Amino acid sequence: MSGKWQHPWRVLVVPYYLNRYARQVHVLRVASAFLAGLMLVLASRIPHGGWALVTILIVLGGAPHWGGVRRKAMERMGGSLLGALAGLAAIVLHGASPWLCYAWMLAVVALSGWHAQGRGGYLALLTGITLVIVGGVGDEPINEALWRSCNVLIGSLIGMAAAATLPLRALDSWRFLLADNLREAAMLYNRIARRLPVDGDAALDQFNARLIRLRGLLASVTQESALTHRELDQVQRCQRSIWTLLDRMGEVSASTPALAEDASPRRAIVRTLLRASHALRFNQPQLLAESLPAADNPARMREPTHCHWLVAELSLTVEDLRMQLHAILPRLIEAPPPARSLVRAMRDGGRRR
Repeated sequence: MSGKWQHPWRVLVVPYYLNRYARQVHVLRVASAFLAGLMLVLASRIPHGGWALVTILIVLGGAPHWGGVRRKAMERMGGSLLGALAGLAAIVLHGASPWLCYAWMLAVVALSGWHAQGRGGYLALLTGITLVIVGGVGDEPINEALWRSCNVLIGSLIGMAAAATLPLRALDSWRFLLADNLREAAMLYNRIARRLPVDGDAALDQFNARLIRLRGLLASVTQESALTHRELDQVQRCQRSIWTLLDRMGEVSASTPALAEDASPRRAIVRTLLRASHALRFNQPQLLAESLPAADNPARMREPTHCHWLVAELSLTVEDLRMQLHAILPRLIEAPPPARSLVRAMRDGGRRR
């Protein structure tokens, strides 16, 4: 029996298993959070408790990774607080003059629509939505408005707690997908260089599919770690270059001399790619310390072929990627667990206020 089934609890704590069974874990997390919210609403009989359940689904439903959940929950709570205050102000103004209340609501909705198109658009949109939920058309009782706001905050906290308990981190998904791509590149290049049978189109299609998924994770990875979007985009560009070089190499390898001879950098490139893949999968940055030997200049060769130029470019690209990962991986390892980062975010937010 495999170790995984001897210790089934590992599926819920080991990042590799969490990502391998991400959909099942996400379903379990949403269902657990909804059940906890439902039990709380039924046990305490909180007025308008349905808004807490709606908020749990909004916070957790469409954002499987911790970075997205945390960002959405923070924006949900911020937008709810601003919208609740605006709604309470609308109720107070309605007592003085209904037209003054409507002018206030129109101004808040206009500002919400303006900022919804820029950064923090979700927060701005929720501010306008919560204004209407809490204040109605200005004639809602204040106690009901306060209960609705309270339920939104409770639902956001339950959603974040569930996400922190079963953390699906984008940075883990990112490094596992990248590790698979580097291993795929090593195997494909090794077979092309040795003129072994290879289904290059299928392998490159898988490589490109992972590359697209990696692109979609960048925003959440920056939320979960200290890395910048520019640093991650440099890794993306290196992968794209490797894909292009392997694609071109596969087209011309049949008409050029084999590149498996001892003088070629094939073994060094394959070894570097495999070591980088292993380093990412098992968080071992020391495997990235060894530099790739300098690429030979094909211009100095007696009879350089097109493949020799491609291999030289591949060697330079792989070395560039190795150096980037050597700088990035230790910072990924240092990224705090979700529970700790949640406490830190709330503490920092309190200090800013």
